[in-house]
Amino acid sequence: MNNQDTFKKQQSKFEKLLTGAKMAKLSSVILVVVSLVQAFKSRENSLYVMLLLMGALAIIFFMDKFLSLKGIKQKSYTQTSLIASVYKLKNYMCRRKKYEMYFIAFWILTLIPSSTAYFESHIFGIIGVMLYIAIVGFLGNLAYKKADKEIAILQRNIENQLQ
Repeated sequence: MNNQDTFKKQQSKFEKLLTGAKMAKLSSVILVVVSLVQAFKSRENSLYVMLLLMGALAIIFFMDKFLSLKGIKQKSYTQTSLIASVYKLKNYMCRRKKYEMYFIAFWILTLIPSSTAYFESHIFGIIGVMLYIAIVGFLGNLAYKKADKEIAILQRNIENQLQ
């Protein structure tokens, strides 16, 4: 396999990782929409509305501070620019990983009052939300481990090729 084919594979892998990062932003937009829809449905109860809007604002803040992909995309298609982009993606993932679960957990906690009304039981609402937090946390951790591993392999392959 020649260097050009290897470079194209590395570039393709980087683009897939970048697409995964873009999906996180889309997922966050969905969370904001869920909060806003729930706030609209719960408009008779100002406490529910306030909590749901706080959750939406927390996710918007998270998106603004930690999900920005500015500067990560490759400007030119060389081995050196690819390794620089991979390092930027790695730093982005580390920053995002550090705070994501806190923001998601806060968002989910703002859903508890409206979910207890939805389930018509405080116990089922709270258990449902806590179970959701546990599942999201577990799956998120698995996704981060996989992404970290793929970034490390990509980084190592590019560095080896540069030598």
